[in-house]
Amino acid sequence: MGSVGLPRVGISLPWNPQRIGAPEAWPGTTGRPEIVVAIIDSGIDWSLPELAAIPWTNPGEVPGNGVDDDENGYRDDAYGWDFRDDVPAHAVAPLHWHGTFVAGIVAGRFSEGNLTGVAPRVRIMDVRFLDSRGLFTTRDWDALARALCYALDNGARIINLSLYAEGKPPAIVEQALAYAGSCGVIVVGIAGNEGKAGVLYPGRYPTVLAVSASDTADRLAPFSSWGPEVALAAPGCEVTSLLPGGTEARHCGTSFAAPHVTGTLALIVSADPTLAESKAVELVLQSASPVGEGADPRCGTGLVNAGRAVTPATVARRGDGQGSGQVSP
Repeated sequence: MGSVGLPRVGISLPWNPQRIGAPEAWPGTTGRPEIVVAIIDSGIDWSLPELAAIPWTNPGEVPGNGVDDDENGYRDDAYGWDFRDDVPAHAVAPLHWHGTFVAGIVAGRFSEGNLTGVAPRVRIMDVRFLDSRGLFTTRDWDALARALCYALDNGARIINLSLYAEGKPPAIVEQALAYAGSCGVIVVGIAGNEGKAGVLYPGRYPTVLAVSASDTADRLAPFSSWGPEVALAAPGCEVTSLLPGGTEARHCGTSFAAPHVTGTLALIVSADPTLAESKAVELVLQSASPVGEGADPRCGTGLVNAGRAVTPATVARRGDGQGSGQVSP
């Protein structure tokens, strides 16, 4: 795929990347290809031109040869792994729309329309966990733990986990999340869509950066759960992204708030890949904007603000991360 331009002056972006100040961050960086974001979700439709240039590829694997070339236990995992059907990523159809929608928010690229993700030059690792209905059951906790470990062992810098459950997961999930912390990997999760106090798991774990949803008026969305575990908020109402097949759509949910934070963190570590996990999280929390009239404690430190998080002071390196002009694969 050839060069893909960022939105030109006068092109209208969806409200959500504008609201978090993504265009103000892009002159510093639109993301680096070496920054890998794992999306543990329902799978991604890579046939879309807006997503075709951003998949992570496993450098040790030869696709389609039936051999586990890198001996990591997953045969032909050239683009990720499907823990739902235990096959290489995107080998099974149909996929639920949720994962494609999340991927578009994080890194969808501008083409002929008016859509762009927050960090359109990073690479996305496809780790399927949710079924064709976008659901999972308590029998799937082991698969989630394995999915987390797969992302960690294969170089993910940030993991987006737009899912929740009403009950507490077994220890194996908590152990996998602790492993993420020991690897210096940031896990971004969600508060949940119950519309009441009580952050749901896995967002409730201290090892997960829990995100609540804000609406178009910068207020806590009525469906968003909240609680002391919430780190910050992001747009979660009428969020525009892509569906499998290429249709643009709008959806609401904390699932779609989290990818804005994931994308912003990807910009931060693209601006300075040497940043420690704790420093990147500190930057995203300190740069947040107030939600509503004053500071709403249900939204953590406030609304994620990519423009304030990625400033000339945070852009320690330029070159691959430079965002002006064109976005090249």
